[in-house]
Amino acid sequence: MSGFEQKKSSTATPEMIDSDARLEEQPMVPHGRVHPAATSSSDFSGEMNQSAASSDPSSSPLYSFHFEKPIPPTAQPPPEAQQYQQPPPGTYVVQMPKDKVFRVPPPQNAHLFEHYTRRSKRRRSCSCFGVCSWLLFALLALAVVLAVFAAVIYLVFKPRQPDYTLVSLAVSGLGSIGNASSSAPVAFSPEFDATIRADNPNGKIGVHYEGDGSHVAVSYGGVRLADGAWPALYQGPRNVTVLVATAKGSGIRFSQSVRGEIVAAERLRSVPFDVDIKVSVRLQLGDVKTWAVPMSARCTVAVDRLAAGAKLVSKSCSVNVRFLFWKD
Repeated sequence: MSGFEQKKSSTATPEMIDSDARLEEQPMVPHGRVHPAATSSSDFSGEMNQSAASSDPSSSPLYSFHFEKPIPPTAQPPPEAQQYQQPPPGTYVVQMPKDKVFRVPPPQNAHLFEHYTRRSKRRRSCSCFGVCSWLLFALLALAVVLAVFAAVIYLVFKPRQPDYTLVSLAVSGLGSIGNASSSAPVAFSPEFDATIRADNPNGKIGVHYEGDGSHVAVSYGGVRLADGAWPALYQGPRNVTVLVATAKGSGIRFSQSVRGEIVAAERLRSVPFDVDIKVSVRLQLGDVKTWAVPMSARCTVAVDRLAAGAKLVSKSCSVNVRFLFWKD
């Protein structure tokens, strides 16, 4: 027994010394863990296993030690990162590239936009006001030029309105109206020749009468009896012209009462008629011819009989010419 113990102590002492040396060589790491080593964990455990198998059962793997480096604790993300990494249930996280994220413009951009918008509106209003001012100025300048021109014409030419007089009105085609049967109305074709005297008192102004578009009408009691045209002619300065305007009608039927009125008026030697004249005239101012101006005249006359040699019993005429500078 003493020999076995000596052998055991002699064999175990070097291993224990070797183990203590290794423990001294291993630096102590805070938070280290000590646990039984596996058979294939490290070289130190292997040596212990070999010595135990060869010498003493008391030096088994249960008495071996294995030291490891502790796993450093994982760095905890900040609370904001944890909030974005772990959204609450029912929340969708959309990831976009950084260059596609547009930032909200600062509030002063809105103030700048309003400022420039108001300035552009002021510019537009100023431009409109300038255009309207120039247009008004142009119209005033044109009105002044026209007024000066009219004043020069009035002072140089001294225009006066021509005088028109209905000299006679010959009637034909109505001589048998008193002999017409009352049972069967008869169609008449009356014809009127109106002799008109035109007096131009202007010494430097001539008058052109245009036949195109002119109209001469004769009526009785508001019923049109005949139509005609004014003859085209030129009347020089200080000239008196006598012209004849002819008006003709056809298929005119009178009622019994109207025929009775005309026959009674002829017995009284005063048959009334209305003569309406419309014609366009142009003034000749030296070598300049003005634009066409409408002239209208209305004469209310009465003749003593319905014949070609009828004479005027009464007449009343009014003339309207659209010239502002006419002097009666």
